[in-house]
Amino acid sequence: MFRRLPYPPLVAFVLALAPVAASLQANQPAPEAILMANPNADHPAYADLITAIKQTVDQDQMISGVVSAIKRQFASMPEFAEAEADSPGLIEEVAASLRPILTRQNRRVQALYRPEMVALFASSLTPAEARSIAEFRRFDLGRKLAGAVMQAYAPDATLSGIQSETPVTADQVREDISTAVVSGIGQLSPEELCQMGEMVMANPALLKLQQVNPAIQQILVKMENEPLTTEENTARDEAVEAVFDRRFFAQ
Repeated sequence: MFRRLPYPPLVAFVLALAPVAASLQANQPAPEAILMANPNADHPAYADLITAIKQTVDQDQMISGVVSAIKRQFASMPEFAEAEADSPGLIEEVAASLRPILTRQNRRVQALYRPEMVALFASSLTPAEARSIAEFRRFDLGRKLAGAVMQAYAPDATLSGIQSETPVTADQVREDISTAVVSGIGQLSPEELCQMGEMVMANPALLKLQQVNPAIQQILVKMENEPLTTEENTARDEAVEAVFDRRFFAQ
């Protein structure tokens, strides 16, 4: 039916770029990309930055956004649409049965690519810059922005190839992220936007994140295209088949 079970990429990392989007709306220039040979590449500030970003993202909400997008994709498939017409609620049940598999897969892939993400931050930020970004993410306004962006996140472009099983592209990842960030920024009041701009201008490290954006997105593309394990393949197939069996073949 479909080989690549979509999972939520670690949008948390990209949400760190939301302050950059706000500053760019004010036409503030982003710095030129500078990669450095960092003698402190193993500094704990980089791992703590990832922790801070993850702490400000509701993982359950992220999974819910992905499940909702999956349901929309299923509804567009003729075989699912026909089955739904014959047995209303089937798509909802199939999507719900996939949720725990998505959750486990998401944790696995996040852990798999965490070292690469840490290395990327270490090659682009000093430990002091990483600490300052982590502090912003734990600040009330940083948390609010992350929550608003996460609430708006809907990976419809990323999942658009689920039926044809085509690889996810950088353009698809970028489209979903950009849509969510713009929507999330739109949830802030004029006063909060002003405060955000002031914080960004006072903390050049937040603007410096702009230079990391393309590299982060490339990692996210690899995460999206990470193959399922044998166990995940089996669990996915069994979950979908169980729903169809209950609805169409149960005696």
